[in-house]
Amino acid sequence: MPISHKDLQRINRAVEYAEKNLGQMISVAAMARQVNMSEFHFHRTFKAVTNEPFNQFMQRKRLAQALFELRAPQQQSIQQIALNCGFSSQANFAKAFGKYFGFSASTYRKGESNKKSKNGKLSSKIGKTLQPQNLYHGNLSSKDRELLKEQCKGIQIIELQTQHYCYVASTEGYHLSGIVQAWARLAELLASLEVPFQGDNRNVGFCQDNYFLTPFEQCRYEAGYQIDDPQALLDKNIALRTLHAGRYLSARFAGKISQLRHPFYLWLFSEYIPSKHILVAGKTVMERYISVDTERDQIELEILVKVH
Repeated sequence: MPISHKDLQRINRAVEYAEKNLGQMISVAAMARQVNMSEFHFHRTFKAVTNEPFNQFMQRKRLAQALFELRAPQQQSIQQIALNCGFSSQANFAKAFGKYFGFSASTYRKGESNKKSKNGKLSSKIGKTLQPQNLYHGNLSSKDRELLKEQCKGIQIIELQTQHYCYVASTEGYHLSGIVQAWARLAELLASLEVPFQGDNRNVGFCQDNYFLTPFEQCRYEAGYQIDDPQALLDKNIALRTLHAGRYLSARFAGKISQLRHPFYLWLFSEYIPSKHILVAGKTVMERYISVDTERDQIELEILVKVH
């Protein structure tokens, strides 16, 4: 279904509100009122943008947040994490977590193998059993490792200042066709706001989901453009993403777009980050684009992940 810029902005605000209030019980009707839409129109539009119903989106996000908090350095109790993520009790959380992932929260926290567990709902989506000690599933061949030496142009920890971005989300998740469409719609939006669309590393992509755990079409990709005056856009009800000041892992990649997620992302998150004992502080990954040529399947970018 065709989606207007106005409705896209409403869904953006709904997603942002939901992400900030995972601990609250939010009905479809309440969320629709929050963004000034009828319940029917909100339900229909939200599913068209995210490729899943609002309630399913909330459950998936709560479980993903719980997964993240279970390995956080603060080490809150599983009961507290359950409450933080909107579950009414630890028992309800344990049932939902085990059903979805196929292993318990305590098993994941310990990073143990769980060979005796039943496959969770997620395993049927990704096509294989998920083990808690290896959430980034896949194998790197010797050819992949040789390729990585060419693709990786440097890794370091850097300090960044707060930055604000106007964005448009893909309606096809991480599929390239959806990403290209998101950038086209972002250009239209910036033109309507009379914001000049220029280079100097202002173009970024926000990757909100781990595609090893989430169906590709439900992964949220946002095409973003750095804004100097965020308040002017907020006054017009335009949704913004904020990159908060702090320490970031910076990994530079140059190579084929088709080889970015496998092998580069797989290596970065399954091997490099764990081997260096780097503690990731945020689930969002930002891609800052240096050059992109979709026709030649070539890209150069900087991957940024907030770390402790």
